[in-house]
Amino acid sequence: MFTITVCAPDKAPISRTYDAPVLLSDVLEAVHAPHDMPCGGRGTCGKCRVTAQGTLSEPSDAELTHLSEADLASGIRLSCQTYATGDATVYYTTNADTVQAISTGFMPDFPLHPSTTTDTCLGVAVDIGTTTIAAYLYAFPAGKCIKTVCEQNAQARYGADVISRIEYATAGGLSKLQEAITEQIARMIGMLTLEQPDTVVITGNTTMLHLYAGLPVDGIAKAPFTPTSYFGQWQGRTYLPRCISAYVGADITTAILASDMKKDTTSFLVDIGTNGEMALWHNGGLLCCSTAAGPAFEGAGITHGMLAADGAINKVYIKDGAIAYETIGGVPAKGICGTGLIDAIGCMLDLGVLDETGYLEEDYQIGDSGIYITTQDVRAVQLAKAAISAGIETLLHKGGVSVSQLDAFYIAGGFGSMIDQKSAARIGLIPTEALPKVKVLGNAAGNGAAMLLLSQEKLAESEQVGKEAEAIELSGDDYFRDCYIEKMMFE
Repeated sequence: MFTITVCAPDKAPISRTYDAPVLLSDVLEAVHAPHDMPCGGRGTCGKCRVTAQGTLSEPSDAELTHLSEADLASGIRLSCQTYATGDATVYYTTNADTVQAISTGFMPDFPLHPSTTTDTCLGVAVDIGTTTIAAYLYAFPAGKCIKTVCEQNAQARYGADVISRIEYATAGGLSKLQEAITEQIARMIGMLTLEQPDTVVITGNTTMLHLYAGLPVDGIAKAPFTPTSYFGQWQGRTYLPRCISAYVGADITTAILASDMKKDTTSFLVDIGTNGEMALWHNGGLLCCSTAAGPAFEGAGITHGMLAADGAINKVYIKDGAIAYETIGGVPAKGICGTGLIDAIGCMLDLGVLDETGYLEEDYQIGDSGIYITTQDVRAVQLAKAAISAGIETLLHKGGVSVSQLDAFYIAGGFGSMIDQKSAARIGLIPTEALPKVKVLGNAAGNGAAMLLLSQEKLAESEQVGKEAEAIELSGDDYFRDCYIEKMMFE
């Protein structure tokens, strides 16, 4: 038997005993210590760093790749690669409590007719994002939002994106993923109210809802991409909205309602994130698709990438011919988040440090921050922005619509709402000609979920949207493939 002690700033140490070698990541999970493994524990991202002392396994090949000799000498290890084989102490820090997220946003006017069982009660709307979760408490009969809470998605420790979590689930981790999300949502609802809510509406992409419900995700992972459920159903007092396809989820269904895009003749909606989902409304019909942008815009896979937390570079600009930057919280730079990354790439293009092909001669430091952009980082941005941009162009092409015909170009989601639109257009993430038509919605998925809570008519409309929308599968589409290659270039 041996003892492992887990320590974190401002928290009492926690000890556990083991009788066989154990991964440090499993120890952290056992004591409910927030820790991210963006690559799902495969050792490819190098982000799950902890400081460990004691009887430990020799550094793995992955650790020798991601950690310097100085790192290893100071006790820094990757939690997903290091085994404790005897008494040990693990020190970790987390930004989970300081992650910046958007919970507010646009909501159109509509008559209240609550989807509740009593006139005077409480209701909760929840948006399960891949990266963050937002929950809203509503009081009836007034139908007013009286409190919100946002947190990093607890499933992040099993993978930064949808694909990583699907792989983890199909490898036997489904119950862990379900437990992580259901416990987190229950705890967040407890933060909103000590009373049991009468009604809860939970939206999210198709995979997130499957993981919440504990349903197999095998069908989502392979052609013909058939989910176990499209939802649009009640589970007791909890309603899970209708999904459109395996990769166009209930979050787009509810975002469509929140955008009120069906009032337009022709409009476009895009949620820019790890799973870039989008919808085109034209002549009374809805076309939808999704693109696997990956987690680069959330900081995963980026050398100094991090979530939007204190110390993250979130704005980069040119001042007097040189790079300048700002950080969240105004504290010294710890890394760079997605909005700062897009700004930085745009500035590097303007300064000629980076060319349109993505060629970067050497690592580029952002001002005096000590934070660098590498060739690999540029490549990750190219892949992510090409997926989103090609998806937009392909969906417009399938609908026979040009950007000039759009009445509005809606941008949804926390990340999309925080980006500098000119920087996004500069790198080719969104069409330049769409800039005058951009309308930022904030957390449209969450606000749409609240609309279902507030209106039985909107709940019925959401089910109709989910059934009538046509989803286009891009994975085998020749036009999308050609666009994707073309969009790898910076504009």
